[in-house]
Amino acid sequence: MKNFLVAVVLLICIKLGYGQSNYYSIIQAGGNIGLNNPGYDGKFNGYSLHFIFGKNLNEKAYVGIGLGNETLRGSYTQTNSPNDDNKTAKYDRNLFPLFLDARLPLAYIGEVSRIGVFANAGYAAKIGPVYDKGAIGKLGVFYLYDSFNKTKFTFSASYVYQQLKGNLYGSDFKHQHLNLSVGIMLK
Repeated sequence: MKNFLVAVVLLICIKLGYGQSNYYSIIQAGGNIGLNNPGYDGKFNGYSLHFIFGKNLNEKAYVGIGLGNETLRGSYTQTNSPNDDNKTAKYDRNLFPLFLDARLPLAYIGEVSRIGVFANAGYAAKIGPVYDKGAIGKLGVFYLYDSFNKTKFTFSASYVYQQLKGNLYGSDFKHQHLNLSVGIMLK
């Protein structure tokens, strides 16, 4: 029943995206490549799936709200530990971020391709035992194949700062990673 309700909500949102060009929807999937985890040896890699729905502001900007599911996995040890018990711990958690999405197309490349910048800011709530929580910020660039039909293809690369609370050593992780995503945009 739960899967059926999720499917109905997605279909309604996609229908709204097709019915009016004042709105946009993005469904994207990508990979996370760990870059830095200050205070710890070890980075987390994973994958993400995001759904974004928002307002198309005359093709000059897009502002919306997004919901996602992400997974980060890896091992870490604390650097400069006060005691010399540098044990390696595993990190294997999911994230359920709710975020604001802002996109600004900057230039056309050819007749149907556009490039631009985007930013996301939000928070991942702990919705279950395998989910972590924390603030998220993302800055990046996107490429949009803005074809003449309703379905557009998008590619993006972004730098992500993710606060993660699920640390066995006590303090929050300030994890940084690169996200590479591909998706479709309906407008």
